[in-house]
Amino acid sequence: MKTVWKSATVKLLLGFFTCLFIGMLSEQTFPLLFLYVLSLLCWQFYELYRFHSWIRRSGRSLPPDSSGIWGDVFDAVNRLQKKQRKSKKRMQQALARIEDSTSALQDGVIMADNTGRLEWWNTSAGDLLGLVKPTDRSQPLTNIVRTPEFFRYFSQKRFGDPLVIQSPAKEGTFLEFQTTLYSKNDHLIFVRDVTRLHLLEQMRKDFVANASHELKTPLTVIKGYLETLDMFKESLPERMQKGVVNMNTQSNRMELLIEDLLLLSRLESNQRADSDQWHNVSDLIQVICDSAKVFTTSEHFLSWDADEESSIFGSYSELYSAFSNLVVNALKYSPDGGEIDISWQVNKDGGIFCVQDNGLGIDPRFIPRLTERFFRIDKGRGSDTAGTGLGLSIVKHVLHHHDSKLDISSQLGFGSTFSCHFPRTRVRESSTPEIEAIDKDAS
Repeated sequence: MKTVWKSATVKLLLGFFTCLFIGMLSEQTFPLLFLYVLSLLCWQFYELYRFHSWIRRSGRSLPPDSSGIWGDVFDAVNRLQKKQRKSKKRMQQALARIEDSTSALQDGVIMADNTGRLEWWNTSAGDLLGLVKPTDRSQPLTNIVRTPEFFRYFSQKRFGDPLVIQSPAKEGTFLEFQTTLYSKNDHLIFVRDVTRLHLLEQMRKDFVANASHELKTPLTVIKGYLETLDMFKESLPERMQKGVVNMNTQSNRMELLIEDLLLLSRLESNQRADSDQWHNVSDLIQVICDSAKVFTTSEHFLSWDADEESSIFGSYSELYSAFSNLVVNALKYSPDGGEIDISWQVNKDGGIFCVQDNGLGIDPRFIPRLTERFFRIDKGRGSDTAGTGLGLSIVKHVLHHHDSKLDISSQLGFGSTFSCHFPRTRVRESSTPEIEAIDKDAS
């Protein structure tokens, strides 16, 4: 590079001094220098024209023959174009391999921009959702999957948990959507056929619901006979009296278990016991505390705090079940002298129902599993405090029905805090104007 510029500089100075010398001899210095500069400009303009014409042809032809600096420029650009073509070819091959590999996947893969418009999808996604190229390209995904559940999931960006809905293209097929945001909030969506898993889950729900319902009748008969025996237990031998008491206790536990299973089945199948209405939170907490006194001892300290005019929009029976489960659990697992604080707070984000105790506490590694059915940290299922193991699972499903979430924090030996976070649309303060109803699609 330096050699080319040195040679060009030497030629330029040599021509300049030659014209200057001849001009001084012929007394035509200025005209000769002017012609020399003009010829240089014309030559540079001509080379620039050739370079521009070659570039506009995208380098499909060989570079023009030239020497000096322009020749070096032509060669350098030609090398860069060859390198770019090789890189482009490698990228096209890599992209083709990616497309071939994603096309071989049984799961669908969709790429959409930050507004949700379709940019690319593989063959499986096209089959599962009925997408057609190029007709559906740049179409909003919510125009393809027209269900309220998917619209809420996508527009409100509820990407924490997967969504399972029916396929818009295949009747009887259930799809699971998992969405990840990347780059500038673009969407990478995985679509999976979960029909078999959905049917198995539905079979499990039906079995639990039917079995629980069928068990109610024989259990009622058994309890009736046990109550009769309990009336005359004084005339029975001491061993039989103890047996009657134990059978009564276990039949009561079985009845609670069946009731919880039936409630959980209704929640899972979205069968609402009553319609959503506005309920005074203070009155609801008062009723729960009165009902929970059966679990308290003289050593327990139960306190609560809530705005007397604050209200919540939802199903009374479901909210009562969720809140009472949290309160009863706190009482059961708090030793004598334990303090249980119940509070209701409203902020800019919504309402928070909180139950805090200073009881035994929970090992943090068990917290993610607390809402699983029948999961119990303590294995003493026969103890006096043993429950059904369904309470927190019921709480989770109730909160899901109310567009809310459960937050659990705990430390062994220092107690636990269970917080139910409700959205602003389901909370009303005394200073908030009256709201007649909530749009069910928005909730």
